[in-house]
Formats: sequence, C-alpha cells, structure tokens
Amino acid sequence: MIKSINLKILLIFIVALAVGFGLSIPITAYLLQNPITQSIRNEYAMRSGLIADVYSRLAPTERGPYLKQLSEKQKVSLWVYDRNGLRYVYGHASNPNLTGEDINLVQEGVEVVRRTSVLPMPTSLYMGFPLQTADEQLTLVIHPESANMDFVFTIMGTFILIALTIGSFKFVLFTRVVVKPLKALTAATKKVAKGDYNIALQTKSKDELGVLSEQFQQMAHELSQIERMRQEFVSNVSHELQTPLASISGFVSILQKDGLDEAEQLRCLNIIRNESMRLSRLSENMLRLATIDSNHYPFHPALVRLDRQLRRIVVATEPQWAAKRLNIHLELPKTAIHADEDLLSQVWLNIFSNSIKFTPEGGDISIELQSGHGEIGVVFRDTGIGIAEEDRKRVFERFYMADKSHNREAGGSGLGLAIVKRVVELHDGWVEIDIAAGKGTAVTVFLPAM
Repeated sequence: MIKSINLKILLIFIVALAVGFGLSIPITAYLLQNPITQSIRNEYAMRSGLIADVYSRLAPTERGPYLKQLSEKQKVSLWVYDRNGLRYVYGHASNPNLTGEDINLVQEGVEVVRRTSVLPMPTSLYMGFPLQTADEQLTLVIHPESANMDFVFTIMGTFILIALTIGSFKFVLFTRVVVKPLKALTAATKKVAKGDYNIALQTKSKDELGVLSEQFQQMAHELSQIERMRQEFVSNVSHELQTPLASISGFVSILQKDGLDEAEQLRCLNIIRNESMRLSRLSENMLRLATIDSNHYPFHPALVRLDRQLRRIVVATEPQWAAKRLNIHLELPKTAIHADEDLLSQVWLNIFSNSIKFTPEGGDISIELQSGHGEIGVVFRDTGIGIAEEDRKRVFERFYMADKSHNREAGGSGLGLAIVKRVVELHDGWVEIDIAAGKGTAVTVFLPAM
C-alpha cells in the first residue's frame, strides 16, 4: 500500500496521462486519417494532371530529366510503369508499395491510394495515377518523401489536445480517491465545531491523509472525553459547593429560632465551622490545581532529602494517626533528589492523609523508599478498606470519590489524588496504585533519580 500522498498523486497523474495518450491515438486516427488522406490525394492528383500534361508534350529524351528535376524539387519519389513494367525511378524510396494488381488498375484509369502506417501521416501514402501520352498509357506512382508540416502540426496538435482532455478527465476521476477522505474530514470538522464528537472516519489508508484522519478521530474522542469531564467537573463543583452551603444555611436558620439551649447552639456552630472549613479547603485545592494546570505555578527544584521530608510529614500528622491508634512503619534510607520541596510535601501529605482516613482503627501504614534503574520509588501501604476494581482507573479524576459518603464524612473533596498526579507529572514522574476492596491500598510515586 502506498504510504505517501505525494507518490499516490504522482502515480495517478502518470496513469491518467498514459490513458489519455493511449486513447488519443485511435481517436486522432479516426478523426483525421480520411480528411488528411483526401487532402493529400487531391493535391497530388492535381500534380499528376500537370505532370501528365507536360510529360505528354515532351520528347522521349526529355522526359527522364524532367521527372528527375521534378522529384528533387518537389521532394517526392516517382515511379513510371508501362505495360511491360517499370520504366523510370526517381527519388529516395526504393519500393512503391503497390502490387502488380494495383499497377494494372491504374493503367486501366483507376486512381489507387495505399496507406502503410496506423497514423494518417502524409509520408505513409503511395498514390497511383494514370499517365496518358500520345503513344501509350502509363502508370505514375507518387510518394512524398517528407511530411507536409501543416499536416504534421494539425495531427500533433489534435493528438495532444485529445490526450490532455482525456488525461485531465481521468485525473479528476482518479483523484476522487484522494479527495473523498478530505471531504469526509471536512464534514467531520464541521460536526466537531458544532459540538458533535461522534465521528467515524475511514482510516484504512496509510498515507498522510489516513494518518491525519486517524489522529483527527482520536482528537475528537479525546475532546469528547474532555467535554464529559468538563460537564462532570461543573456538576461536581456545583454539588460540592451546594452541599455545605445548604448545611450552613440550615443550621443558621436553626440558630435563629428561640429557645435553643447552649449545647444545641454549640453543636450548630461546630457544624457551621466544619462546613466553612470544608469550603475553604475545597476552594484552596481548586485554586492550587488550577494554578498548577496553568503552567504558571512557581516551580523551584532544589536538593531535597526525601527521607527527612517524609519523617516530617509523619510527625506533622501524628494527631490524626495517633487518635486512631495506627501503627506506622518507616523504611527510609538516606535519599536525595532534585525537586520542589513544597509541592512534594503536598503529595506526601495527600497520600498519607488518605491512608489515615481509610485505614480502620489499629491498622498499619508503612512508608518505604526504594531506588534503582535511575528512579526513586516512594511506597505508601495501608491495611485500609481498599477500593473496588471498577473505580481504580478513575481515582485520579477530579472530584471523583469511590465512597462518597465516607469521603464526605472525612472531609474529602476528591481533589487530593488529582493534585498528586499533576505535581508528580511536573517532576517527570508517575504514580501507580495497587488496590483491592477490603485488602488495603499501595500507592507508589516514581521520581527521576539524581
């Protein structure tokens, strides 16, 4: 299969020209051979009449020099036959290409014309005319030794014009193979511009148009995914904002009632405070994620001791994991890396906080540093509730929460792992997650080694 559209167009052009020239040969012959033959015949019939008139009035000794001079001047070959056979030959042609039967017909007064080529070129004609003298009936055979240039130009002009016309028509027909996917691609762009991403293009061709169609179809699919994510994002943001706002509004209404005791007032105020803090965290995470996505976030890589940084995260979150009596296991050999310390701190804090949230009381959490093959691996393992397999591929999506009720109780917004993934990508790393419902979770962050 041709993999280059340039080569395909070139081959189409060559084939179209070949077809054009091939068909123009019989068409030109059909159109011109009879008119040109008749024109030459009439011209040489007139010449034969003049020759006969002069020849009959010359003395026998003058006839030979006259025919010789005429042959050289008119650039024709001449043969003169009497009833006994060939008498005179003048010119460069060696064979008159007329049979004995043709000669006899001419001597009986019949004009004979013979063509010996496919195309109606003037040099392909041999014409026999009767030549009458006072003494006897002769046969004159005339053959032009050079083509009449007017006839040649007429033939060639007609031939080229027909060839180009047919070739152009065939080229237009053949190029439909190239134009068809372009039309389909144009129609697809109009659909995408209107917001319809459900397109299907033929991508069997391996040339540039085939590759373009395949990539355009992939782009449309990705745009469809982005549009779906955008709609989900708007829906999730609206929901995440609406829930705490409705809660705050409801408890404010309760506080406005008379007769509430102090304990009930404190409970309502604590709920309002918690919901307000949740809104603050949500807006802060959204702002942080938007800033990172904008590629304008200040990124300042420096030498960072990962082992020390991870220990600080564990110490900073001690109130949370100590309240649940969790067992923390650390395997942190001395490890240094070039990274943005503040951004990485957010990564470790989000992952470790998730482990604390979803690990039941008395469970285990381990943090391990691994190195090798030019990369550093930071592994967080817990004995928490895990996550279902169908939710595995979506845990890094924004606002996605596998267990929405549990996340809401724990104050989650579904942005933590999205921030983790984006920050790790900024460091040219990646995140892997090994999860199973009821069997805990292992999250591994891979970063380039120094």
